[in-house]
Amino acid sequence: MRKIVSLQVNETRTIELESHEGGGYCWSIVSNDESVAKVQLKKHTPAKKGADIPLGKSFPTLVEIKAFAPGKSTILLEEKRAWEKDINPLNICKIYITAI
Repeated sequence: MRKIVSLQVNETRTIELESHEGGGYCWSIVSNDESVAKVQLKKHTPAKKGADIPLGKSFPTLVEIKAFAPGKSTILLEEKRAWEKDINPLNICKIYITAI
């Protein structure tokens, strides 16, 4: 999957990615030029505490991107199981950032 994002310096944008955490998968940041943009991964969970959530239910992962300086960066994210070392990721996401 590929996304293109343009940001002003100090602007923050959030992108939602489908997650398969019920199957043990987790998104992780593989590469990013932090001099241009900072990236944080957050889990999206229901607002109601104690809500009946089915076992194995997955919620989207939120990718929060904040531009720090003008420039270009490519953020590479992978969704894989932490214990599977020699197996290709389930999903790859490249986010092309242009900060102005």
